[in-house]
Amino acid sequence: MTPFRPCATPGTRPPRLLPVPAVALWSDQAVHVPPLRLGPEGIYSTGPENRDADGLLWPQVLGPETGEPLYAVMDPLKQRRAMEEFRCQVGLGPATLTALGVLWVLPLPRDTDEDPPRDWKKGVVTTEPPVCLAHARVSVRKCPRLKEGYEAFFVQEAELYAVKGTFYPPPPIGARPYRTARRLDDPDARLMVADRLARRLRKATPVDLYDLHLTRHAGPCNRPLREKTN
Repeated sequence: MTPFRPCATPGTRPPRLLPVPAVALWSDQAVHVPPLRLGPEGIYSTGPENRDADGLLWPQVLGPETGEPLYAVMDPLKQRRAMEEFRCQVGLGPATLTALGVLWVLPLPRDTDEDPPRDWKKGVVTTEPPVCLAHARVSVRKCPRLKEGYEAFFVQEAELYAVKGTFYPPPPIGARPYRTARRLDDPDARLMVADRLARRLRKATPVDLYDLHLTRHAGPCNRPLREKTN
């Protein structure tokens, strides 16, 4: 996916390129869950399966990356890749890594039951992938949620901690599937179709995204490398 897409209406001046996160789903795509069955160790698909290294079942993403970007909806498979491999959620290249850790940018919490204040001593659990510095600076100017306020950190500890998705209760409960989160070491995770990985962040150091010492050589993570000439 090209992480930049023109945004304009007919009759206006030439379009200005705006960032589209590489992990965003597109309107011509659909997240598809094949028919499922219950086995002795969890749920299984009746067709081709998409499982990760931990044995978790993931949906399929069908359709081309065309139409309109759905900024608020993440492609579950690209979100998983970005979280597993510490890739920038905007460019899907390597996230910025320094001696202080990997760069994360998170919106300020709203201090509600669903979005409580962060407790770094216990660790902050997030499904937001990391970012590279160049794309972080663009994101905080353009993303509506980040424009409300954000925190940027270099994080030294970021363990894969949990999975979010749809839980399918086994019989005899007979309840309908529902969305939830489970720790990766929870046996009930095998009864889920996962769509988000979560990391628990610890040992965070606040960072100024406009620090000249950091930004001097910080290009976009997906910029092609120039070949060296003799």
